[in-house]
Amino acid sequence: MKKLLPLLFVIPIFISSAQNTDSLYNEFLRIRGINQNVKPRVEGEIGLPIKCKFGIINQVKTNYNRFSPSQKKIIGSLLLRPIMDTSFVSPRGWFRIHYDKTGYNAPGYDVNEAAKAADSSYNYEVNVLGYPPPPPDNGAGGDNRYDIYIQNEGGNTYGGTTPDELITDSTWAAYTDIDNNFGTNYYTHGINAARVTIAHEFHHAIQIGNYINRYDTDGFYYELTSTSMEEFVYPSVDDYIQYISAYLKNPQQTFNNTNNYYNGYDLAIWNIFLRDRFGDGIIKHTWELMHAERALYTIADAIQQAGSDFKTEFNLFGQWTYFTGVRNNGKHFEEAARYPLINPTENASSITVNSQAVSNNFFKMYYYTNSGKDSVITLITNSNIAGGIASPVSTLPFTYTLSTSLIAGGKKIAENFYSKLEPQSFILSEANILSGNIMSAAIDYPFPQPFKYSINDQIFIPTAKSEDGLVDLYIYSIGMNLVYSSQKRIVASDPAFVIWDGHDNNNNKLGTGVYIYVTKSGDAVKKGKLVIQND
Repeated sequence: MKKLLPLLFVIPIFISSAQNTDSLYNEFLRIRGINQNVKPRVEGEIGLPIKCKFGIINQVKTNYNRFSPSQKKIIGSLLLRPIMDTSFVSPRGWFRIHYDKTGYNAPGYDVNEAAKAADSSYNYEVNVLGYPPPPPDNGAGGDNRYDIYIQNEGGNTYGGTTPDELITDSTWAAYTDIDNNFGTNYYTHGINAARVTIAHEFHHAIQIGNYINRYDTDGFYYELTSTSMEEFVYPSVDDYIQYISAYLKNPQQTFNNTNNYYNGYDLAIWNIFLRDRFGDGIIKHTWELMHAERALYTIADAIQQAGSDFKTEFNLFGQWTYFTGVRNNGKHFEEAARYPLINPTENASSITVNSQAVSNNFFKMYYYTNSGKDSVITLITNSNIAGGIASPVSTLPFTYTLSTSLIAGGKKIAENFYSKLEPQSFILSEANILSGNIMSAAIDYPFPQPFKYSINDQIFIPTAKSEDGLVDLYIYSIGMNLVYSSQKRIVASDPAFVIWDGHDNNNNKLGTGVYIYVTKSGDAVKKGKLVIQND
């Protein structure tokens, strides 16, 4: 995995012109309810309030010296903590809740229930999931408890977390404000909206208080984590579902696309997928790696340390996102039936596409039989992490062909089906869906065969399923010398398989020859032969 030098401070967003500075300034005023006549800098697809103003506040703070003196004066006043007439400590003593009893900011829901919601968020995120709590704020707000201010957000945001005081070279103490009513302009209303907003914003405070504030370059991951945290803490509310269509309408765009108006809110399903695959710990571990490298690299590292790899999981994630709505078969996302549908691009039996890095590309590929015209859904995954971080984002052209007869240079993907993907790149992977099922005949045996280091980077090895999703893999030479052994995570497919990169336990390539594989899952054992060519 490529590493980047540690980033030890918030990287400023360089604004090239006064016009762009003014645009950021106007957007900041809009979300603070000062200038309601200013439209969002990017029009949203759904027309609902953006989830939180945390990102805009970060941009304003990191570009503060670029604003005019008059703008700085107004910005400075709006970044001050709100002054409310009443405050009280939450039942478990972790928060101080601030509100006005009457007037414009008076709560439209029970503030005691909001305090209980804050305690529930703390208990789950800190005590259950194991995240460290936000750092104390040196008495700002009345004491060292974490402060939540209930105020009228003007229908523009659910709330926000404001970095308030620099604690180390990369972490901040913060406070949170949330809307006082969550009325008709919101997807979720009243106390339920307050519950998920607190869960969302409290994790932002954890992120910048204990790991790193690098929102300017990795904002998508801050928001997708906080939005998924809403579902983890309050699974019955489901406010996150309103944003999913923004991603499912455009899975062919780079995953960490920061031009997306919702900038990560629509990607909460990625963490839901990872939790279902690996458990809660993989998300926390990703944050523990964030200080040293960009988010996409940390995601890939955490997956690798969990026994899989990003290429495999991102393709599998693509498969899960296809089985939503009326396609839901009960095998993927728990709430898949409520998710919007991906609409594959319709094509003939061959297509040429210029794919974006870190993207899932869906096609409806047609083929012909004696009975007439039929179709297969093809997913081509571009897992180029370095290209996804590059600016501009890298692209890779590929040509894909589907046939019911053998193709020169192609491969068998199922009985009577063949495909050819060019170029044969390490960053491209493929899955095919026929009649609602993943076409899996090709993994009833090790695939590809023979495995060539010059063109392949993975071998798919069949295995029996296991209750915990783990299997022991052993590779022997033909003379029965053990060259590789490891516990692997089963890729969720039927039949099941594990992935091996063709290297021994010392990470060396193996010599050309025949090898024996053994997979052991509980009492179930599968074994067979595979061929490696070391050109």
